[in-house]
Amino acid sequence: MRIVELHDESWDSGIAHYALTLAAALQGRGHEVLFWCRAKSEASRAARAAGLETREIARPWVSLPELRLELKRRGVELIDAHTGSSHSLAAALAAGTRARIVRTRGDTRPPATNVLAKALARRTHAYIAANRRLRDQLAEAFPGARVELVMQGIASLGEPAPLPSSPAIGILGRLDEVKGHSDFLAAAAILMGDFPAAQFAAAGDDPSGRLKSLGAQARVYGLDGRVKFLGRVPSARGFINGCSIGVVASTGSEAVSRAALEWMQLGRPLVATRVGCLPDLVDDGRTGLLVAPSEPKALAGALSKLLCDPGGAAQMGRLGRERFAKCFSLERFAEETERVYRSVLA
Repeated sequence: MRIVELHDESWDSGIAHYALTLAAALQGRGHEVLFWCRAKSEASRAARAAGLETREIARPWVSLPELRLELKRRGVELIDAHTGSSHSLAAALAAGTRARIVRTRGDTRPPATNVLAKALARRTHAYIAANRRLRDQLAEAFPGARVELVMQGIASLGEPAPLPSSPAIGILGRLDEVKGHSDFLAAAAILMGDFPAAQFAAAGDDPSGRLKSLGAQARVYGLDGRVKFLGRVPSARGFINGCSIGVVASTGSEAVSRAALEWMQLGRPLVATRVGCLPDLVDDGRTGLLVAPSEPKALAGALSKLLCDPGGAAQMGRLGRERFAKCFSLERFAEETERVYRSVLA
């Protein structure tokens, strides 16, 4: 197949990672994949580093005739749009060509249902939803539209290391308010008296400048020496392998969650909030524990349960690794997306 993966965000995001991972996986399966993206964006840099044929677009609507001619010249059969604005662009690009349109949705915002959105839906040959909640929203918004569920997959990070001898709880993700670091610290404060050996660590960059306020919160809670803010770590694998339990404490978002899948792939039990895709990823009570968002006491209670039963926690981690291999591998991700593409073209 000749495919354009179309993504127009300028920043690094879960949606960008989804689109890039998919494009590289499909290219690895022998398809001709073109990655079209915003000029000078993080996605453009990452796409080139991944060896994808990359087309930077500075002014898409001004360049529309030129881009449409390129589609025809390259014989592109399908355009997969990964954002709302790129969906509109895909419809304009496909006009007068044989290209089919797929809209992959990994955004937690409810889909628009205005006249323009419904007209666009009629031009769209299939929607791909990245989690069950998005699938249900799309099916309700556009009755009769074809909606397929394809859960995100990621490449393996390698073999897990043995669990550390002392309990270590980690959270992996940028220091954004929606990621729940404040709740993570509050839960750590609740736990530190009963588990004096437990250590807590947060890995991730700080685009919003929250490190200072989180550090102050940690000091107020008396967590000096018990919690570390590591910034952007060179290796997610190294950080996760240094922990015994993973946490995703997000208060919202998480339409896709690379971090949750990384914890699972490396065999760590996961305590996660019931938002976005996380209930689809974590088999509650078997591979990890789910709690309500923005409730530090519930988060502390789930962590306490795992800390009190290290053997049971380790078993959850092993089962999470098995679940990842079965349901969230890169191969499964590419195969299921390829199936949707082929059926659209058929």
